[in-house]
Amino acid sequence: MRDGFQRGGPFYCPADSTAYFDPGFFQDLVDRFGSSGGPLAQEYVVAHEFGHHIQNVLGYIDRGQQDPQGPESGAVRVELQADCYAGLWVKHASTQPGPDGQPFLEPITQQDLNDALSAASAVGDDRIQEAATGRVSPEAWTHGSSEQRQKWFYTGYQTGDINQCDTFSAPSL
Repeated sequence: MRDGFQRGGPFYCPADSTAYFDPGFFQDLVDRFGSSGGPLAQEYVVAHEFGHHIQNVLGYIDRGQQDPQGPESGAVRVELQADCYAGLWVKHASTQPGPDGQPFLEPITQQDLNDALSAASAVGDDRIQEAATGRVSPEAWTHGSSEQRQKWFYTGYQTGDINQCDTFSAPSL
């Protein structure tokens, strides 16, 4: 909280097809949530929210509202799929040529990847709950554990295949 104002995290609004960001959140990601920071950590957050737009276009986003919390809930599956889509974006933005013939991102280094994975871990429900209350309550999860968020981001990044991001058919998350 600064000057009586607590920043909110980024979010996607399906009603107006818009992702909203408080730029101060990126510093909170480091200071409050313990992420290592770095450009790819920030880009992961943006790509995750854009992943929700992809879900909205494809008709998946409402599944989160039908089953809003718990470790295997629709909400968690929606969030993990958006993490996977973020990984897809990183893979393709760093390897596929854009309009100018160059990829959008420079080649990804191991440090870049570590920064993105650190951000994914920092916003896991288990880590946030542990920091806030001293205990972890999976029945209240809406976004997935730190490990799950890293796993699904990395799945998207490693495979580059949108079909591998089907969290709704995955037997385990």
